[in-house]
Amino acid sequence: MIESILEYLAGNPPGAWAGPLLGAVAFAETLFPPIPGDILFVVLAGWAVAGGFPLILAGLYGVTGCFLASCLLFYLGHKHGRKFVDSWLKRKVEPARINRAKELIAGHGPVILAASRFIPGVRSLLVLIAGTSGMRFALAAVPVAFSALAWYAILSIAGSVFGNSIPAAEGFMKRFEIWIWIFLAFAVLTVFVVRICRGRGKG
Repeated sequence: MIESILEYLAGNPPGAWAGPLLGAVAFAETLFPPIPGDILFVVLAGWAVAGGFPLILAGLYGVTGCFLASCLLFYLGHKHGRKFVDSWLKRKVEPARINRAKELIAGHGPVILAASRFIPGVRSLLVLIAGTSGMRFALAAVPVAFSALAWYAILSIAGSVFGNSIPAAEGFMKRFEIWIWIFLAFAVLTVFVVRICRGRGKG
């Protein structure tokens, strides 16, 4: 699919429509995570920037698309509540992932939302679960926007570095995900050690 898109774009330099296209890709990737939206965004950002489209605008369109999709996910969770999760969602998503998202939101809601784009496997699900949890949108909006800003700033810069090369974009995303897992493991270990130390101190 990505190859076909690139073939078409190769003969069409980016114009004003490049921004909305990037926003649409980010929107779709956030709303429907199984699509290879991150790789597609990196490749399209590389194509757009190489054609003279401003890097900052590429990132802002990505942030906007992601944030709007996140708002929709939060709204769906808020409107339909836990019945939505316990009925329709459990037929589409593994129960273990849903339970993990619930645990993360229940324990550290806003903080988790601020890092949600960097948590593989449940990042969009976290926003949906936050909506079902009763969290106010005003409390969720800022961390969700921050997460989108950080994520698409990185992807836009990656696009400007690697250009519209699909292998380079795929390689970057694989390495990037590995580093995310390493960071998350280190963070969990740090929290675990701190809790043990505090427990010994109280004892």
